[in-house]
Amino acid sequence: MAKKPESNLLNDYHLLSYDVLDSTNEEAKRLAGGGASHGAVIWAKRQTDGRGRMGRNWVSAEGNLFVSVLLSPEVALEKCAQLSFVAAVAAAETLQAVVEHPDAIACKWPNDILCAGSKLGGILLESFTTTTISGAPRQWVVVGVGINIDSAPEHVMFPATCLREAGVELISAKIVLSRFIHHFIHHYDQWANEGFAPIEQAWMERAYHLGKPIEVLVGDQQEEGHYEGIDASGQLLLRQKNGKITPISAGDVFFKEMA
Repeated sequence: MAKKPESNLLNDYHLLSYDVLDSTNEEAKRLAGGGASHGAVIWAKRQTDGRGRMGRNWVSAEGNLFVSVLLSPEVALEKCAQLSFVAAVAAAETLQAVVEHPDAIACKWPNDILCAGSKLGGILLESFTTTTISGAPRQWVVVGVGINIDSAPEHVMFPATCLREAGVELISAKIVLSRFIHHFIHHYDQWANEGFAPIEQAWMERAYHLGKPIEVLVGDQQEEGHYEGIDASGQLLLRQKNGKITPISAGDVFFKEMA
């Protein structure tokens, strides 16, 4: 794995850099079980077993960004799902600062970052519990982020792109990582101190296809309606033909132009 020495990032956050890992999320879990602290930032130049939502393979070519942040927030478990939106806002701000057209960057529910309608990055949130030396349970959340910088995968569920295809050439995964962590720390502290409202607002300002017709695949069931945004817990709000607004906690969203 070739772990490099830690370097300070900011406050309680510290970087662990690897040439290759199976998965930065899996390494974060291993570190938590071995006594790691809140704020570990695990960065790998390449992954051999990267994963996205629902256990899907995440193509992890060198030159792209693969990073996980290990957190131990002292909040109710159900609120930890909001950290996906914290990461999305941080990633969107990072990318808007480097592309030629910032308005092309958008947030797709539940956990994707788009550039001109194609997937540029994704977020995988995982929660688990360990036991301290005293026998007390400790709650953890791993926020995994992947951003396509030099290349994008082919033959995937949604069209994908990368920063290079978007015209951004003189940038590296290390630079994107540094900027992302800066924004993430700011918004994590904002979330911890002010709650979800400012994060929700920032995410909604970048919400893709808001107010337009969408299809949501929930398991084997397909729901259709208009996208009305998200609620205070991060659920998608779908206005169906009868006018009823239905909250959806998990699913895959499809747009007409992707049909």
